[in-house]
Amino acid sequence: MDLKTLLLLSILPFCANAEFSLNCLTLNGAEEIALEYNKQFLIARESTVQAKERKNQAVSKWLPAVHFYAEFRDIDKKELFFNVFSSDFLFSHRGYSTILQLNQPLFSTNLIYSLKSSNLEAQAVRFDQANTKNELLRAVRDSYYAAVSTEVSVEINRENVEYLTYALEKEQNRLEAGGSTPFEVNQNKTAVANAISEYYSSLRALKNARNALILNLGVDPLLESQIRLAQYRVPLHSIPELTIKMEEVEKKFHYRTGWFSSTQDFVRHIEKIDQARKLVLFSEQEVNEYLATAIDLRPDLASKKLLVGVADQNVKKKQGTYLPQVGGYVRYSYNDVILGMDSFLKEEFHWSAGIQLSWNLFDSMLREHEIREARSQRSASRLMYDQEYQRIEVQIRNGLYQLEDSIFSYLSANEAVLLAEQARDQAQEKLEYGRISTLEYRDSVNQLSLAKNLRNRASFDLIAAYYELRYATGMDAGLDSNS
Repeated sequence: MDLKTLLLLSILPFCANAEFSLNCLTLNGAEEIALEYNKQFLIARESTVQAKERKNQAVSKWLPAVHFYAEFRDIDKKELFFNVFSSDFLFSHRGYSTILQLNQPLFSTNLIYSLKSSNLEAQAVRFDQANTKNELLRAVRDSYYAAVSTEVSVEINRENVEYLTYALEKEQNRLEAGGSTPFEVNQNKTAVANAISEYYSSLRALKNARNALILNLGVDPLLESQIRLAQYRVPLHSIPELTIKMEEVEKKFHYRTGWFSSTQDFVRHIEKIDQARKLVLFSEQEVNEYLATAIDLRPDLASKKLLVGVADQNVKKKQGTYLPQVGGYVRYSYNDVILGMDSFLKEEFHWSAGIQLSWNLFDSMLREHEIREARSQRSASRLMYDQEYQRIEVQIRNGLYQLEDSIFSYLSANEAVLLAEQARDQAQEKLEYGRISTLEYRDSVNQLSLAKNLRNRASFDLIAAYYELRYATGMDAGLDSNS
């Protein structure tokens, strides 16, 4: 049995669960698969479990601890052994001691602030997991629609090959009828060959896009061939937020098909947008609302805020070393740590209890240096929080600018496709009647292919900008119930 067969057999259990989803893979389905199989997210989930257990460990340190201690000693020369509860003193080669003790911390600043700190750390790690989820969703969405967009590009290039092949057939018919030359036929053949090369390039790009998608899903790469995307185009108009903004563009700037009567009008329209050097589709109130949403929902910002609390608890823990630590114990023992002569089965046990106090009075300025270090770490954590806040604010504003640019680019590209389709249809009609050469028809076909590819790219850029903005606000990064 070869290696490939073994690998296929190893993923059969997963195929049984994911085959249907992969054969008609929707965006929601891709997100669900990634949240279940993506290794980076699974690692983040395990980190949350570890942080929770560290918090439980801090709780356990406050609860009673029971210890059992027993010692037997065989000595070459007799030693003096005695029972602390008896006046008899005897010599023996063997000594025994047994202790059963319960310890209970009563006061310890180290335990107090360690418990608070571990609780904050556990919450911070939960937010880190949510941030990993937020980044994973962005990556899955980008790779999913990159694959959709590349499939559209493959279809566009395939249609271009068919159109140019049609022109080649027409030119060959003209050559046979004496109305053309071999040079013109070879020009058409060259155009077809170039179009086929573009088609194969788009196929390679599609393979790369599908591999990127399967990597983000976290499933076995051998399952890539089973992926069948449910989307055949980028669904821009199914997203209400984008639809509303594109309608605003039409109302504010009269951006409609056939509106621009000349190049000068179109250039004036562009200058009208660019001269402001500010957002035109989003008001300052909307920007502030996005920022407020990010402050409330961005898990990485919340994590940084909690780490400031952790650093503050660490300062208090270091300052608490100036105070004593107090604990109590209850002991049921034979001779405690002093060896006696009675064997384990004949020992006479006694109860004892007490309070222990430990106080570090002087340690050559060790505590002072630790406190200064902890304060510096707290200052650094506050600066990291401020830095993260500023980064998110810039990310929100850049995302809105990118979304605006993508909307205008898409509408311009869509306008170009409509005009290029009209030109191609008119050129095809004229070619049928021999009123234009195949060269002119080829130009119209190539212009249509270029326009469609630009619109396809603009569609991907627009939906990517939309999901980038959702990532920047953190609105999809809710904490898992299992966290």
